[in-house]
Amino acid sequence: MPAIASISKICLYEPFSFSSARSVKYQTLLQRCNFPVMRESKRQVPFMNDFVVFAEMPERTGIGVSTYLHGNGTWENGVFVRSGLDTSHLISVLKYCGGEGCVDLGRSYHGLIAKTGLDGDEFVNTSLIDMYAKCGDIVSAVMVFNQMPHLDVASCNCLISGYANCGLFDEAFRFFMKYESLGNKPNPYTYSTMLAICGTLSALEEGKQLHAQVVKMQYLSETAVSNALLTMYCKCETMTYAESVFEQLPQRNIISWTAIINGLYQHEDFEKAMRQFCLMRESGIEPNEYTFTIALECCGNMKNVDNSRLLHALVIKKGMALGEFVGAAIIDMYSELGDTDDAKKQFKEMGNLASKVSRNALIKGLVHNEKGNEALDVFSEMVRKDAACDEFTFSIILRACASLPSFTSSQQIHAWLAKANLDTNTHVGSSLIEAYTGCGSAEDAEKVFGRILAPDVVSFNSMIKAYSQNGNPSRAMSLFRRMVMKGYRPTGSTFLAVLSACSHSGKVQDGLEIFQSMIREFGTLPEQAHYSCMVDLLGRSGQIEKALDFVSNMPIKPTASIWRPLLAACRCHNNLKVAEFVAKYILAVDPNDATVYVTLSNMYTEAGLLENAENQRKVMKLKKVTKEPGCSWIEVNNKIHKFFSRDRTHPESEKIYDKLKQVEVLIKDTSYSTNADPLQVKEDSCLYHSEKLAVCFGLISLPEEKPVRIFKNLRVCADCHMFMKISMAKHFFRNHQRECTYRAPLNFHDQQRSQANGSINFTKQMSTVCTHALAKQVKVAYCTD
Repeated sequence: MPAIASISKICLYEPFSFSSARSVKYQTLLQRCNFPVMRESKRQVPFMNDFVVFAEMPERTGIGVSTYLHGNGTWENGVFVRSGLDTSHLISVLKYCGGEGCVDLGRSYHGLIAKTGLDGDEFVNTSLIDMYAKCGDIVSAVMVFNQMPHLDVASCNCLISGYANCGLFDEAFRFFMKYESLGNKPNPYTYSTMLAICGTLSALEEGKQLHAQVVKMQYLSETAVSNALLTMYCKCETMTYAESVFEQLPQRNIISWTAIINGLYQHEDFEKAMRQFCLMRESGIEPNEYTFTIALECCGNMKNVDNSRLLHALVIKKGMALGEFVGAAIIDMYSELGDTDDAKKQFKEMGNLASKVSRNALIKGLVHNEKGNEALDVFSEMVRKDAACDEFTFSIILRACASLPSFTSSQQIHAWLAKANLDTNTHVGSSLIEAYTGCGSAEDAEKVFGRILAPDVVSFNSMIKAYSQNGNPSRAMSLFRRMVMKGYRPTGSTFLAVLSACSHSGKVQDGLEIFQSMIREFGTLPEQAHYSCMVDLLGRSGQIEKALDFVSNMPIKPTASIWRPLLAACRCHNNLKVAEFVAKYILAVDPNDATVYVTLSNMYTEAGLLENAENQRKVMKLKKVTKEPGCSWIEVNNKIHKFFSRDRTHPESEKIYDKLKQVEVLIKDTSYSTNADPLQVKEDSCLYHSEKLAVCFGLISLPEEKPVRIFKNLRVCADCHMFMKISMAKHFFRNHQRECTYRAPLNFHDQQRSQANGSINFTKQMSTVCTHALAKQVKVAYCTD
């Protein structure tokens, strides 16, 4: 490739004049700074490129006025006339352009270099390669490399680094393979770069081959190479090799210690990581901010409060507690320990030093500790202060909206995302789908999914889960097939959502086939949740014996979470014999599971075995086993209102109970009647269950066009289930626009008027059969208040 042709493709150098569009601003700055004008060949050329670099530098060090005026030249009438360009000056400017991403400015200098004949200088060309690569223009970097008259080790290393920086790892490997054919031998820097690439790609076999070459070349004594080798093994999750390399290091510096500590942390061997941290300090090497960050994360994951506080004290002593990343790590640590008060205290102490990283850490910690309202408060404060919010900020705050759940907050954040054009982002869009799923709005989730520009597996999983949990199992199955046809590889979460959809829709055969394909076609090993879902699938359809055989033949030991769906199926299909058998296994693992005692008591009562039912209650009292109280809540005017059974603490209690009586009158002519268990609740207490109170509050508080969205911590009992159907059906005939959605753990029941014939459509997934837990283990409860 001719040198001139290659340069002409990448050099856009144009002589500068004050007639350009930007010249007025730059002329003003030029006069203000009294910047010199250089004259070459008796032609005045203002070096505005130099001035732009100088004027835009955040700290004017390295490239200063002396750098510009360095070189051969004289002053004539206030004008500096340079007889030639200085290569060190050009290298400094190109380095700046690469660091700041000023590719246009770099191209202008490239044109100047070609014009002045300095394009044959090895150091200048190497700097050009480095500049283009750091600016992401690897094509121009390769062109410069190809037109160099002589290739040395530095230029070759620079191109390899450029490939790596641009993510072109295959090209880096191909170039490395022909390294010696270019007349050069790889040096320690070459191997350090290649080992770093292997670590990034988790290319263990290639890394081992490079390790062999390093030993052969006797480069292991080079600290940079040995550290790169250590880091590569850590990233490839082969800690045995990493620890072996670490033990053989002739000299260990802070990078070596930090690499092994980070590797152990990533491998979740937190105790060993902390031991290495202590050994590092004993060897006389003090940790830096990055090392402290890893150590703090280890302490948080170890749940060791005492060591965490000791480490925090050491960080304060070293004066690093208010640093951006160390401060955020302290917040993370206390959040993992469940101590959100100290996490908030750390954030407050950071004051004006608190950054986006620390704010995100605090919001994440509050969400992790199920304090969604406080997380929303912190986010609102960020918005009021115009603090920067990134994709991670929106993703975690949307998790808070889903956990509450808060439909209004989800809509508000969605509006912000749409304004910032972030709702089309893959990660944010997936979180937004999860938020709407948690709020029971599959329609909004579907709209978000349709706007995502490049949906990935996570996006598909979120949408499949939304369909599955919101009463659209057929759409969940359809989207799963579409996902596979498009070439996406399903994950464990995908299969969990699809199996749940099969369970809700009663498609037993489809569920069995998908479970088999999960192992045979996609090589995904089932986990506890998948086995639990299969038991639920068989149990819902009444195949109790098959479900029992499935549990007996599983390759893993059944846990309580796998037995619980079978117990729920026995309750639904009145199989007392198997229920007693299953209850023994659950209580052997979790003797304080109140739902087991309640379920057996209910079944004994229905079978007329009142003495056995009473014995279950006595055992509960003797063991001091208490059932979680049922709680329902509804969001009205951006505020969440909670209700318990027979709750009269709400300011609108009188109106709520009056409305409940009105609804009771509306449905008195139907077959509805309360069917409270006499051993479980007092007479007619089912009438005052929490979800009924929440529904009545929604009816008196929300405009007629607004849907009534009810959420509950436990499953809805059969009595309340029927109450919802009949009461909302009566209201539909009075107001054809109103919808009612109520959520029990992980599933939604949507009741709305059919547009076609005015009939009422009810989904079936809210029957008393227990469903498995998609996100966390949920215990079964039938009469929930």
